[in-house]
Formats: sequence, C-alpha cells, structure tokens
Amino acid sequence: MICAALRRSSDFHYDASISQFYELRMNLHFRVHQGLWWLLLFFSSTAIAQSKGGRWQFENHGMDTATWDALDDVGTLQNQASFSAAAPLQEGGAYLWLDSANVHDFFLIDDSDDLDFDNESIGISAWIYPVLFERVHFIVNKGDQLPTPKTTNYSLRISESKKLEFLIRDANDRAHRVTSSFTISVNQWTFIAAFYDFNAHKVYLWNNPAQAVDTLNFDQPLLSNDDPLAIGSWYRSDPSTPSTTDFEGRIDDVRISGRREDLFPQATAVARDDGLAAAVPAEMQVYPNPVFLSGEAGNRIVQFTSSLASVHALAVYDVLGRTVFTVSSNSSSQPFRFAWNLRNQNGEFLQTGIYWVRITNGRNFLTKKFYVIR
Repeated sequence: MICAALRRSSDFHYDASISQFYELRMNLHFRVHQGLWWLLLFFSSTAIAQSKGGRWQFENHGMDTATWDALDDVGTLQNQASFSAAAPLQEGGAYLWLDSANVHDFFLIDDSDDLDFDNESIGISAWIYPVLFERVHFIVNKGDQLPTPKTTNYSLRISESKKLEFLIRDANDRAHRVTSSFTISVNQWTFIAAFYDFNAHKVYLWNNPAQAVDTLNFDQPLLSNDDPLAIGSWYRSDPSTPSTTDFEGRIDDVRISGRREDLFPQATAVARDDGLAAAVPAEMQVYPNPVFLSGEAGNRIVQFTSSLASVHALAVYDVLGRTVFTVSSNSSSQPFRFAWNLRNQNGEFLQTGIYWVRITNGRNFLTKKFYVIR
C-alpha cells in the first residue's frame, strides 16, 4: 500500500513536472514573440529616432505618427474640436476641424521632453485651411497664456495682417517674431512652414513645399517650458477660458522637428531613366502601421493610399530587399488605394519584420516603410 501510494505520489509529481514543462514552453514561446516585437521596435527606433518633435495627421485619432522622434506624443480633442473627412481633403482621410461657431476648441498634447527645444534648431509645418480672419490666430503654440510671465517655447501663427509669423517669448515676457512677406488666403489649403536655424541665426518661411519664400535674421534663445503643446490655439491653464486667439478652419499634417527635411511632404521620387530626382506633389500612407497579425489573421488587411497619379504597379520588399508581393494596376483614379491581405506570392502570411511598399507610375516611384508583428 505504501509502495502504491509512493508510486501514485511519484506519478503525480511527474505529471506536475510535465505540466510545468509545457507551461514554461508556452511562456517561453510568448516571450520570444514579445521579444521579437520589442527588438523590432528597438532597432527601428534606433535607426529612425533622429530628432525631437512629432507629427499629427488627424486620421480620426490623436496619434503622433512621426518617424523621427523618440516618444509618442498623443494628443486629445478639446471641447467641440473634431476630426472631419468632409471635402476638400488635403492629406490622408481626415483633418482637424475647428468650427468658427465654437470657442475654445483645439487639440492638446501634454508636455514632454520630446517637444521642448532649448537653444537648438526647430521647424514647424502644416497644411491649413482658414475660413475666417478676425484677429491673430495661433496654429501651433508650446506654452501657456495665463501666467506672468507668459510662456512660448515656439509658435506659428497668422498675424492680424494675414501673414505668417514665427514667434518665441523670452523670460521677461517679451515676444520676438519674424513675419512673412506673403499673406494667407481663406477657404483654400495652404502649406506653411517655418524653420529656425539656431546656429545660422536665420528663420526660413514657406507657403509651398518647394522652396522658402523668406529668409529672415533672427537671433533669440529658445526657452523650454513645462506647458502643453496646443494646435489651433494658445493654451490657457484656466478651465473657464482654456484657450485664446483660436484658429478657425481646418488643420492637417502638423510636423515639428529639429531637422528641416522632416517638415515637408515626401515629394521626392526617383526618375527611372536618367537617375535624377523629380519633385512630385505626392505622399504615401500605410494603415494600420504597424500591422498586428493576431487572432483571425485571415481577416487582417493593410491599405496603401497615395496621391501619386496613374499608379500602374505596386511591390512589397522585405528587409533583405527580396520581393514578397507584386501587383499591376491600371487605375487612374486619385487617390490611389489598394487593400492587401498580407499574403506573399505563395499565399503565406508575412512574418514579423520590417517591410517596404513601393508604387510607381512608370516615371516616378514612392516608397514607404511598414511593420508586421505576428
């Protein structure tokens, strides 16, 4: 009886060991996949994160979609601000809508080191569609209007004379600004940008993505602060009046970076025949990005969209440059849209990794990086 009991006890411990072994293996399997995800993020962020700042495209969310910054500075709609897809669109499928019938509606992003600039170069760009000019209208402002002294690490605004202004505020509450030679029009999309080259003591201003219109002298220190970043207003830390000098209209694709090249749409495509770069007013988006192939993987779809005209071919490449998928298209409609089920040429789902999608119209092509996580 004792032997039988010991045998049963031994069997029990053996079974428990087997159970623990499988549990350990399952945990290891999970952690390996989790590790792949973090490793992928580490290498991609190490390769990409080259500046501060952020990018907000307002595709019905407040995500920071910049590939050049270290942190995801997610923003939130304030009061009656909204995302809208009503025509005309400029970039992607939605924009930030600030109705002139409302007050204190704007987009707010909490303070972070990623958004503070101290005596270093900084640039801001956006697409804007103002519907009303009444006074000064802030497009972007990092600071607080309520305290004394007021704070502005950097800002971009439209002046009372309907011109673009880059402005900072010093420790003595004094505003320092440079003003464009051009004016901003209502009821149309306009690209605007300012880049303060801190070491060169110059501010460059744009009203189109092609080239700077104004080059202006500017030699002022940048003072970071602990206040939020507001898009479409100057934030006030007063719940009863949380903003002032609000922008009225549509704002899209706001970019902030310490590098000038990050401010502009991906408007450079490579000419196939002569090898020279050809400027084309086009961008490309991948949604969602990253793509998570979990659960019912057969239902996962990624969508590629672009304003490149007359796209006739699309190809996807892995990190080694191997072609994993190609397709031809004769569609001349804009924007170009293609939905893909993430299966390669052999009908197999993609593995975890970094991929590139490329579209071409025969003369020019655009390329975009995206991530797949299984």
